[in-house]
Amino acid sequence: MADRKLTGMFELLDALEGVIKTSDPVKREELTKTIDAYHNDFPEDFRWAIGAQSPTLLSHLLLAIDWSCRSDAQPRSHSVRLIDRKPEGNA
Repeated sequence: MADRKLTGMFELLDALEGVIKTSDPVKREELTKTIDAYHNDFPEDFRWAIGAQSPTLLSHLLLAIDWSCRSDAQPRSHSVRLIDRKPEGNA
Protein backbone atom coordinates (compact mmCIF):
# COMPACT_ATOMS: atom_id res chain seq x y z
CA MET A 1 0.00 0.00 0.00
CA ALA A 2 3.02 2.30 0.40
CA ASP A 3 3.35 2.50 -3.41
CA ARG A 4 -0.16 3.90 -3.82
CA LYS A 5 -0.25 7.58 -4.72
CA LEU A 6 -2.49 9.60 -2.43
CA THR A 7 -5.47 11.33 -3.98
CA GLY A 8 -5.76 14.83 -2.58
CA MET A 9 -8.03 17.81 -2.93
CA PHE A 10 -6.54 18.95 -6.24
CA GLU A 11 -7.03 15.53 -7.87
CA LEU A 12 -10.66 15.57 -6.69
CA LEU A 13 -11.19 19.08 -8.05
CA ASP A 14 -9.53 18.24 -11.38
CA ALA A 15 -11.78 15.20 -11.79
CA LEU A 16 -14.90 17.18 -10.96
CA GLU A 17 -13.91 19.99 -13.31
CA GLY A 18 -13.32 17.48 -16.12
CA VAL A 19 -16.77 15.93 -15.66
CA ILE A 20 -18.53 19.28 -15.62
CA LYS A 21 -16.64 20.69 -18.61
CA THR A 22 -17.47 17.63 -20.73
CA SER A 23 -21.12 17.48 -19.68
CA ASP A 24 -24.08 18.66 -21.73
CA PRO A 25 -23.71 22.44 -22.38
CA VAL A 26 -27.41 22.98 -21.67
CA LYS A 27 -27.06 21.36 -18.24
CA ARG A 28 -23.90 23.40 -17.55
CA GLU A 29 -25.79 26.59 -18.40
CA GLU A 30 -28.60 25.47 -16.09
CA LEU A 31 -26.06 24.95 -13.30
CA THR A 32 -24.54 28.37 -14.00
CA LYS A 33 -27.95 30.02 -13.71
CA THR A 34 -28.67 28.13 -10.48
CA ILE A 35 -25.35 29.22 -8.95
CA ASP A 36 -26.04 32.82 -10.03
CA ALA A 37 -29.54 32.68 -8.54
CA TYR A 38 -28.17 31.29 -5.27
CA HIS A 39 -25.57 34.06 -5.21
CA ASN A 40 -28.21 36.71 -5.90
CA ASP A 41 -30.70 35.36 -3.36
CA PHE A 42 -28.17 34.56 -0.62
CA PRO A 43 -25.05 36.65 -1.31
CA GLU A 44 -23.78 36.42 2.25
CA ASP A 45 -24.08 32.63 2.27
CA PHE A 46 -22.39 32.39 -1.12
CA ARG A 47 -19.53 34.64 -0.04
CA TRP A 48 -19.18 32.67 3.20
CA ALA A 49 -19.03 29.41 1.22
CA ILE A 50 -16.10 30.67 -0.88
CA GLY A 51 -14.47 32.64 1.94
CA ALA A 52 -11.83 31.97 4.51
CA GLN A 53 -14.34 30.99 7.23
CA SER A 54 -15.66 28.02 5.30
CA PRO A 55 -13.85 24.71 5.21
CA THR A 56 -11.17 24.73 2.54
CA LEU A 57 -12.60 21.86 0.53
CA LEU A 58 -16.08 23.43 0.42
CA SER A 59 -14.62 26.70 -0.80
CA HIS A 60 -12.55 25.04 -3.52
CA LEU A 61 -15.40 22.74 -4.49
CA LEU A 62 -17.92 25.52 -4.99
CA LEU A 63 -15.44 27.62 -6.95
CA ALA A 64 -14.43 24.66 -9.14
CA ILE A 65 -18.06 23.90 -9.94
CA ASP A 66 -18.82 27.55 -10.65
CA TRP A 67 -15.82 28.06 -12.97
CA SER A 68 -16.21 24.71 -14.70
CA CYS A 69 -19.72 25.38 -15.93
CA ARG A 70 -18.90 28.83 -17.35
CA SER A 71 -17.37 29.48 -20.73
CA ASP A 72 -14.10 31.43 -20.79
CA ALA A 73 -16.04 34.36 -22.23
CA GLN A 74 -18.41 34.43 -19.24
CA PRO A 75 -16.33 34.76 -16.06
CA ARG A 76 -17.99 35.82 -12.83
CA SER A 77 -16.97 39.46 -12.56
CA HIS A 78 -16.78 39.53 -8.76
CA SER A 79 -14.93 36.23 -8.37
CA VAL A 80 -11.25 36.20 -7.72
CA ARG A 81 -9.61 32.84 -8.17
CA LEU A 82 -8.42 32.15 -4.65
CA ILE A 83 -6.69 28.86 -5.34
CA ASP A 84 -3.78 27.87 -7.47
CA ARG A 85 -3.69 24.52 -9.05
CA LYS A 86 -1.08 22.08 -7.83
CA PRO A 87 1.61 23.93 -5.89
CA GLU A 88 4.95 24.28 -7.62
CA GLY A 89 8.36 23.90 -6.06
CA ASN A 90 9.00 22.72 -2.53
CA ALA A 91 6.21 24.65 -0.84
